[in-house]
Amino acid sequence: MKDQLAVIDVGSNSVRMVVYPTAALAAPPLFNEKAMCGLGRGQAPGGALGAAAMQQTIDTIARFAYLAQAMGVGVIDAVATAAVRDAANREEFLARILLETGIATRILSGTEEARLSARGVLVANPGARGLVGDLGGGSLELINLDPAQENGIGQRISLPLGTLRLAANRASDGAGLDQLIDHGLAQVDWMDQVRNRDLYIVGGAWRGLGRLEMARIHYPLRVLHGYTMPAARVASMCLLFARLGLESLERIERAPKDRLDTLALAARVLGRLLHRSRAERIVFSTHGLREGILYEHLSPAQQAADPLMASCRLMALAAARDPGNGLGYGHGDGVRLTAWLAPLFPTESVDDRRLRIAAGLLSDVGWRIHPDERPDHAMAEVLHAPLIGLDHTQRIKLALAIRFRYTHRRDSRWAERYSRLIEDADQVWARQIGQSLRLAHTLSGGVMALLGQYRLSLDEDAITLHCRPEIRQFVGDAACKRLAAMARSFDLPSHIVADP
Repeated sequence: MKDQLAVIDVGSNSVRMVVYPTAALAAPPLFNEKAMCGLGRGQAPGGALGAAAMQQTIDTIARFAYLAQAMGVGVIDAVATAAVRDAANREEFLARILLETGIATRILSGTEEARLSARGVLVANPGARGLVGDLGGGSLELINLDPAQENGIGQRISLPLGTLRLAANRASDGAGLDQLIDHGLAQVDWMDQVRNRDLYIVGGAWRGLGRLEMARIHYPLRVLHGYTMPAARVASMCLLFARLGLESLERIERAPKDRLDTLALAARVLGRLLHRSRAERIVFSTHGLREGILYEHLSPAQQAADPLMASCRLMALAAARDPGNGLGYGHGDGVRLTAWLAPLFPTESVDDRRLRIAAGLLSDVGWRIHPDERPDHAMAEVLHAPLIGLDHTQRIKLALAIRFRYTHRRDSRWAERYSRLIEDADQVWARQIGQSLRLAHTLSGGVMALLGQYRLSLDEDAITLHCRPEIRQFVGDAACKRLAAMARSFDLPSHIVADP
């Protein structure tokens, strides 16, 4: 598959390769593996990389190169960040990588690393604005997401505040580390422009903190991307973890074992960044530098794609009954369903319309499942799918809508764990969308072109299904029941009218 792209990220703490199918921005990776090589561990500012860490890194890249060749990867883009960027022996190290693995590795400047990280965040969070923080072992990148800029990326800076860099100051007490971090953050002279906005955070150590918090509160959704927390709660979490020693962290069952020695420092950096930025919310992003590099390899058309629509189409295609004739997936079906249901949602927001299109694309994902299991199983499919371009509230709304596509019943204790995380109005929206899709599939038998024979109208008194007199007999009892169930979700009666 020569259109595959492998990104090798030679970081200060880990070395990772991700293989992407470059034809689709939203496609899940074909391969994703990391090794904790610790290139920046114990590295003095401007000092040389250690011999053992360099050898482990070279061995890891050699393995990745071997696998990429076996996979038939067309392009390998290898980049190195802070530890290599600042190393006295970087040229010697890069020459060794090329000689021993055949992989040419380019060094990213701090501002270029920041730009690519921000691009990766925007890829998965379209319309995001505020501050991006990407914490690695060697550096902290901060970026202003500025919609006034043509590419959405404003000022950016790279600071020597990575967790491994700070670990070299372990002799300092907590107050000394805070002072060191605050001194670095004081260099961000544009911070006032992003105060009181969202903070999008990227980086393995910060992801570890997010997963620990999800486990602590028994949060039912395990997908970290798009998880949003109020800043006050994150600040309290950071205060707690920043004070914990290694022994205490080791006793936490879900603590990431490969990052235990840097977890407290990551919490301290995040706490000081929250204090400085006065962010209102924290949004976890699993997309960053590597996805930013992927974006650079895409065509303009691929770059312009809505990531949610793209990932929904891929999911629908994988579940399609018959990809050859377009049943149950694809842009055409989503457009037909969106247009057909539009009269029921005359005042919907732009975001809800986008979710409604996504629900149309995913409205047949449960067809293979036993009918008794379809509602909750289809909902679980959407909850756990690698969708991007949406936050957790939107993910739950979308998943709940797909559940109601297969049932009118609301008595699921399993589903209630998730529905309680969203507002009542969002639950109503999900039920209305799902019941509407259920009616559409019943009337059409999944052949969406047949929806053109029917029309819906909404007024303050009722929902009416219109059809021609000669096809009135084809509506059927099941469709009548589902029309009535759909209308009940709007608190309205329903009628069928045969228009001349």
